[in-house]
Amino acid sequence: TNGAIDSAEAAVLASPRDAGYRAVLGNAYLQAGRFEAAATSYEDARALGDGSARTALSLALAKIGGGKGDEALTALELFDFELEAGDLGLAVSLAGDPRGGIQILTSALRTGGSTAKLRQNLAYSYALAGQWREARLMAAEDVPADQVGKRMAQWAQTARPDLVRHRVAALIDVPVVADPGQPQQLALRN
Repeated sequence: TNGAIDSAEAAVLASPRDAGYRAVLGNAYLQAGRFEAAATSYEDARALGDGSARTALSLALAKIGGGKGDEALTALELFDFELEAGDLGLAVSLAGDPRGGIQILTSALRTGGSTAKLRQNLAYSYALAGQWREARLMAAEDVPADQVGKRMAQWAQTARPDLVRHRVAALIDVPVVADPGQPQQLALRN
């Protein structure tokens, strides 16, 4: 990831007003577990005109990982019509509103969008809401019976509100690191 970050930072330095480069830089930071720097890069990309659902979702995950769930919920509200229900529901749950995430996910299930991803995101949202029985039942739809207990144990390890950084890092399989933020020379200027 260090090589990807170096390359993306060089591209942004060479073309600071390119929204695509800013989004790529955000992706590199996110893959390195640098949530604060990633959030700044995604916000810059959005300010430069990137209105993609992927950037919006990545921004929300970076905000959540940085402990700014309220800001993530605000960003998700702006783009909820473009995001897939499974992604939106889980992001809302991770941002600190598991009941809202459950509502989005169950609504999507009722309208025929029953996929393994949607069901597992709903199961995880139930776990984040402390509804472990429902989480176990929903997870059992797609997880072999001998693995359900292990899945519940994994979720329980990061379900506490103070472990939000660890929860997002585990979800997207990145390390948990201290983040000094985006370097000053990359700051977006008018």
